[in-house]
Amino acid sequence: MPSLKSGNKEPPAPVASFTKHVWTVSGLTLVSRVAGLARDFALAHFLGATQSFVMDAYAMAFRLPNLLRQLLGEGALSAAFIPVFTDYLETGGRKAAGRFMSLVVTVLVATLATVTLVADGVFLALRHLTAASPKWHLIFGLAAVLFPFSIGVCLVAVLQAALNCCRHFVMPALAPIVLNLFIIAAAVTGGVLAADDTITQVYIIAAAILAASVVEVAIQVPVLRRLGLALRPVWDLRDPGLRRVLLLVGPMVLAVGVIQFNVFLDSLIANLLSPSTPGPGSFALGSWLVAFPMEMGAASVLYYGQLLYMFPLGVFGIALATVIFPILSRRAVRKDLEGLGRAASHALRLALFIAIPSGVGLILICEPLVRLLLNHGRFALDPAAVPRTVWVACLYSLGIWAYSAIHILQRAFYALEDIRTPLRIALVAAGTNLVLNLVLVWPLEPWGERGLAIATVLAAVLKVGLLARALSKRASALRWAAIGASAVRTLLATVAMAAATWAAAYHLAPALGLTARWHLGAQLALGIAAGAVTFAAAARLLGMSELKDLLTRGQTDSDDTDAEPPAAPPPEPLDSGPPAR
Repeated sequence: MPSLKSGNKEPPAPVASFTKHVWTVSGLTLVSRVAGLARDFALAHFLGATQSFVMDAYAMAFRLPNLLRQLLGEGALSAAFIPVFTDYLETGGRKAAGRFMSLVVTVLVATLATVTLVADGVFLALRHLTAASPKWHLIFGLAAVLFPFSIGVCLVAVLQAALNCCRHFVMPALAPIVLNLFIIAAAVTGGVLAADDTITQVYIIAAAILAASVVEVAIQVPVLRRLGLALRPVWDLRDPGLRRVLLLVGPMVLAVGVIQFNVFLDSLIANLLSPSTPGPGSFALGSWLVAFPMEMGAASVLYYGQLLYMFPLGVFGIALATVIFPILSRRAVRKDLEGLGRAASHALRLALFIAIPSGVGLILICEPLVRLLLNHGRFALDPAAVPRTVWVACLYSLGIWAYSAIHILQRAFYALEDIRTPLRIALVAAGTNLVLNLVLVWPLEPWGERGLAIATVLAAVLKVGLLARALSKRASALRWAAIGASAVRTLLATVAMAAATWAAAYHLAPALGLTARWHLGAQLALGIAAGAVTFAAAARLLGMSELKDLLTRGQTDSDDTDAEPPAAPPPEPLDSGPPAR
């Protein structure tokens, strides 16, 4: 097949380290995560956690469109789209790439609109059939309202992927901030207008989420135009680029989906195996009555615990993976496996350098963090809500390093358009997670939602090991010795950080004699400051280059930079498609 060429020659961009873009994405993601904490503050205050089923229902219903977003928008579709879109950019320029992006968007919207109509019909039917069960009646009602959110958010993810491939990271990183602000505004509005009716409040929040998805799309379009990526309706099911995406996206849905389905399954199990009213309760299993292994509010506790550990993961781990993916894709397009291996190795070292101390630090400050951010309003009505949330968040935090590494390792395979390997590994990890879920919620002394968190961490560690082993066979330039040495030094620096954080938060802060929330704020501020300074000092003493890489924005690095390709050759017809592999 002839190469796709375009007359739009673009001047080469200056060579810059991808860590410059990591800082941009991380900074904006930090703002988004802070807005996310404010969102959780509002949800905890107005909807609570363990004293009613409303927050359980919201957490479950929101996971349904979120599952589709993670499968398509941020998972399989983005992973399939970026390598092909990069191919168009490399060989045809932005005009051809813009047409391809428009085609994918058109097909995506048409497909998701059809799926949404069917799904909403099913949810409304189930809502009618479960009228006698208030919790499930609310779950299906909210799901019918929220499911159209998947259209907007998946569309946003494709547009964000296109912008990232063009080295524009600002506007894509702003989109989650918009969603968080809409949820905060809706929670406050609902709390004022329907103070005694949490069900009305949660429907107001659901409507705000739909509105936010429209705004998220709208703010991406002007930037795309400025970059020469005009968004317009295109319909051509015979387009070779679209066919490549469709061939990739199916296996990727399975590879990404089995893990995301496990996350969804955690929420489903938490709702199925916990009562809708306070007290132990039981459910019928054939002729037996079986005691619920979890208490009411289990799904809410999982929701809050996951959001807390997602703070450090999103600020750096996912930001790093977002920035490195287009670079890995360019290396793969150029058949530069050695360069791909070096870039992936560098990204893994940076990910571990941040993720390991982040996980330990979050465990150390988790209790004052939960008490300060969540323990008020309806959340504070149940004294057990704090320790339950702290337990779950701490257990999830043990795996932050693994979650970060998974994002990078999987993207290396996707850049190589190798879908089968991560699919096989994902199936093994998902099966392990499911078995552990069912086993760990029912030990001799039930662990409840803690068992679900432990299962997630163990499955993630297994997946990292299998992915790392498989990738080392594909990219010979992966520097596992350097990665291991960096991890050991990071652990040593983390030990020093943990000691400083503990001393500052639990010995220095109490000596100040502050009361109530001022004391909690002092614990967090002093603990985080002492830990960060100590870790940076220890890393410097240990001569860790990762610290310099992160602090030196825009510094050229021959191993990890990504220069622009040469100018495109003379033009050919725009519909010729990218070269076949």
